[in-house]
Amino acid sequence: MWPIYSTVLLIAMLFLRGATTYYRVILGPTLLYLAHLVHQEVQDITFTYPALGGGTMLGSILASYVNRNLKQKLNGLFLQAALTLILSGTVVAVPWINQIWQLALIFVVIGINIGYVIVDGQCLVLRTWDPKTARVLMYLLYVMGSLGRFLAPAVADPFLAMSHEDKAVSKCSQDENFGNKTVYRSEEIATSKFDPAGWSYIIFGIVLFVVGILHIVLGCIKADEKTYEVLSSSDDVVKDKQTEEPLRDVIWILIPLFSYCFCSTASSLLYQDMIYAVAKCSFLDFSTSDAAWVTAVYSIGLAIGRFSGILFARHVKPNYVVFTIVSGALIMMVFMISVARTWPTITWIVSFFYGFFNGPLIPAAINWISEVINVSGTYAFIFALGGAAGTMSLVPSAGALFHLSPFYPIYLMCGVSAFNVICICLIWIAAKMKKIKKSESEHELISKETPQDTYDTIQNHPLQKPNGHVNGE
Repeated sequence: MWPIYSTVLLIAMLFLRGATTYYRVILGPTLLYLAHLVHQEVQDITFTYPALGGGTMLGSILASYVNRNLKQKLNGLFLQAALTLILSGTVVAVPWINQIWQLALIFVVIGINIGYVIVDGQCLVLRTWDPKTARVLMYLLYVMGSLGRFLAPAVADPFLAMSHEDKAVSKCSQDENFGNKTVYRSEEIATSKFDPAGWSYIIFGIVLFVVGILHIVLGCIKADEKTYEVLSSSDDVVKDKQTEEPLRDVIWILIPLFSYCFCSTASSLLYQDMIYAVAKCSFLDFSTSDAAWVTAVYSIGLAIGRFSGILFARHVKPNYVVFTIVSGALIMMVFMISVARTWPTITWIVSFFYGFFNGPLIPAAINWISEVINVSGTYAFIFALGGAAGTMSLVPSAGALFHLSPFYPIYLMCGVSAFNVICICLIWIAAKMKKIKKSESEHELISKETPQDTYDTIQNHPLQKPNGHVNGE
């Protein structure tokens, strides 16, 4: 039975994960609103996403450094509380910004918080709970992220309906034709009236403020340190956690793992951020409300996929889960490209199942890789770092493709899903080679340290120990 402060700590972690994901995802449904707010085009907004990715990198590296070197000296909950309160004040100010550099600054703050929360939560789970429980909690963290993803379009929808989205301000219109190239842009209407879409930021800014205060309380009682001490002394927790291996021994796993996270996070965020604008502005021709709810359907699929991961975490090996989901995601994108033009309604089906297969991509990989190498210390940042790199490069690319034709980002997502299949194959090969090399090293060590006559006896009688006793006696 967990102590009460451990349960409250887990609840606080889950709420923070959901709230920060909400603010990462709300950028998608309100993309046209933000473009109008700073008097820019959609493609110009997406080119500020490197600021979000850069912030995520900083946050993930900070969390990795704190967990590796400062967890005994620095109160990690106070640091999380400070970041959360800063984020709360920043997002509440969103409706009053009018410059694109201000939006980029907000992206940096959101990114730092997301990067830190993701990595710090993963480290705490992996080093505190036993492997089977950690698998479940890892999926639970991502389920809360899915809840934040679902709430973003659900909360934004009624406010967008009251805002300029249903007026002439942010509708997609064909302004210029250059041969076969159509440029879509947001019409600008000068107004000083408060846009109701801003409430989708203000409401959860208040939620983040409450979560930040809760982290201060938990930090005062040092709930994270007490949880680690109590659960680490429990018989249910594995005492001998993996030691960190030198970079030269794991680099061939980290490189394809980085690429996998690059593709996995980017493909999920690309769909979340772009499907609203794609559904509204492309030949799919969805209404404002339908386009917002397509995003919600994707989030529902994402949540169900991650919840399914919880159900299978204790019974199915993570590598089997990974191979299944990367293949399913690719099939969905091929299906979207092949059928959507003649049957736009297929977008609803693809949105759900693409979310379903994208849901377990990262938690399944973490659970799998944690069985191969230690990713709760120095190498913990690799997941967020790969995801941030994907966000910094692929989201602006999708924005540029959207400028050429609103449906082109879907082709990019298909290519990313295909490359992800290659990445997971490379990880599997590298893990196999590492396992073989480790077995050979252990065999050589036994040969060197054990006298030849005793070694021969062990080989001939595997149940007999060197001291003459037989297992079980």
